[in-house]
Amino acid sequence: MEDKTELTAARVATGSIYLVLQNVFSNLIGILGFAFMARRITQAEMGAIAGFNLLASLVQFISDFGLNSSIAKHVSESRGKGQDFSEIVTSAVSFRAVICLVPAAILFAMAPNISVTVFGTDTYTFTIRLLSLDAVILSISPLLNGILLGIGRLKEIAIFGIASVSVIWLSVTAFLLADKGTDGIVLGWIIGDGALLIMLALVVARFAEFRKRLSNSAKQIPSLLKFALPLYLASAVSFLHAWYDKAIVLAYLPLSDLAVYNTASMAFSVLVTIATALGSALIPYYGMAHGRNDQRAIRLGIKRVSKYTILAMFPLTLGLMATSKPTLALFAGQQYETGWAVLATLSIFGLTYGITPALSNLLLIYGKTKTILVLSLTSTILSLTLLPLIGILGLEGLAIIRGASLALSLALTAYFINKTVKVQIDKGALAKALTASATMATIILILEQISYNKYLLPLYVLIGATIYITLIRTLKVLNQEDFQFLKQTIGERAAKYIMRILT
Repeated sequence: MEDKTELTAARVATGSIYLVLQNVFSNLIGILGFAFMARRITQAEMGAIAGFNLLASLVQFISDFGLNSSIAKHVSESRGKGQDFSEIVTSAVSFRAVICLVPAAILFAMAPNISVTVFGTDTYTFTIRLLSLDAVILSISPLLNGILLGIGRLKEIAIFGIASVSVIWLSVTAFLLADKGTDGIVLGWIIGDGALLIMLALVVARFAEFRKRLSNSAKQIPSLLKFALPLYLASAVSFLHAWYDKAIVLAYLPLSDLAVYNTASMAFSVLVTIATALGSALIPYYGMAHGRNDQRAIRLGIKRVSKYTILAMFPLTLGLMATSKPTLALFAGQQYETGWAVLATLSIFGLTYGITPALSNLLLIYGKTKTILVLSLTSTILSLTLLPLIGILGLEGLAIIRGASLALSLALTAYFINKTVKVQIDKGALAKALTASATMATIILILEQISYNKYLLPLYVLIGATIYITLIRTLKVLNQEDFQFLKQTIGERAAKYIMRILT
């Protein structure tokens, strides 16, 4: 049993590497594309882009019904039990394909009114109508992605993600060079998101017998929705929690202020997507282990994954905090540098992402959908309670509210999971990684005080990486057990290379 568990954990770690690499390359492409876009359009148009994302996300939420979160669990558990999952997949996809058309049609028909109400002008009517098509695509793709996640096809997910982001930004760049403005940006989204939908659909069709199962698929819909309903309610709360800050800025401040806040949030989202990828990669592992009732494998997963995510995420979060000002100035432009305090504040609270990936989907795997709803409600209530901070601290107050909810969510998630399966975190690795990361960030901040220039950002990053690696080596965070695990995961040669650097 031990060898089988170790092998499965190694395969999951390999999948995590695929998803992390996807995020690294996707974020790199996105950063370059965003930097170009920020210099081709006005701050007001950048604020409008944030508004378009809000509208598209609203359509996605309305058509979700909790299936995006639950489908991977159903598929992975069916695999763990040796059962066919074709009917589940067919039911979810057919239901989503029909239901997402309703909010998208409303968005299309109400485009003139929405443009005037949200943006104060009818200039964006055609753009919003284009957005309604992209919203349909965006409503279906995450479901197909969840299916592949449940199957364990992490390599395909990673490849498709990189390809889609590449197509999006190549298309957006071409349209901006042709002076198509916001219309061109949304057209670029449609092309890239459409390419992703086609790729995902082709692979899912290989694993699910749609035509043979279509006649029975309707029978599965009630049970799927019954399980997913609490998740949908939690999604409603999470949607409000994820977008209320931008909605407040959109409602009461100029689009240029929304552009600054959104730019800082997008820079922070680079860390969020990495953490999300790490957490998502564990769904097949946790789901199959739960299907076999293998509690030991889940405990092992929590301890092992948390150690490596702490070592990876702590220096990234505190490094971004220390370099927030040159990061925004260099990549988005000098006009967005004022958002550095927002980015720095979010980055400090981003330390929670050192542990979150190891725990993020366990409540779902154990079917604790009502608990997930309670957690979402609690975080939202905390955010509402702290709203007066906005009047005192402005945009930085919004960042503190967002960060406090992250910390509370992690604490409550760990508490509730620990009631079901023992949560063990490598406290030694946590203390050493935090010490090394904080020391690194402090030295970078001192260097910036001595000699600041946005073009020195690569040098700050290089110095920070050198300091962190040196301290990790000095503190002896990794050992022979880590080498054996890395050897199973990424091969002996790569494992030796990594251990030579970090030990």
